[in-house]
Amino acid sequence: MNLATNTTLLALMLSLRELETPLSHEEKSAFAEAADQLSLDPDIWSSDVEPNLIATIEANNSLNSLFQKTKTQLEKVGDNLPGDLLPTATELAAVLAQEEEIVTRGFLPEVEEEEDTDEINNMAISIMATGDPAATAKKLDSLEKLKNFLN
Repeated sequence: MNLATNTTLLALMLSLRELETPLSHEEKSAFAEAADQLSLDPDIWSSDVEPNLIATIEANNSLNSLFQKTKTQLEKVGDNLPGDLLPTATELAAVLAQEEEIVTRGFLPEVEEEEDTDEINNMAISIMATGDPAATAKKLDSLEKLKNFLN
């Protein structure tokens, strides 16, 4: 995934963590659908997933306000974001184990060490696929560390 995509997904995850009002059923469904689409075909980000996510975000004034502020902060940091501020696979697995079970389909492809492994994309998919993405994001302490880094 490219920097703009990662920025959008990270801004959304951080905004969900800060959101004080619960997401509606429609918003939760829209995020779950985006997670499904991204997991099946990440290449449709620009044409399908991003426009639908942005529409969902913009329809929620509180979420949109948090998203715009966070996205601006992330854009200022650019590629200089320390990787140790992102949730680890272990932390994410521990939080997701507390959530309803997510069905994993297919297999994990073998990734060579020098390849980009799309950690941010995978994290966003895992969070958006839960029954309550905002509650899941709030349980990830690494997202709090990342938010503090940005402020």
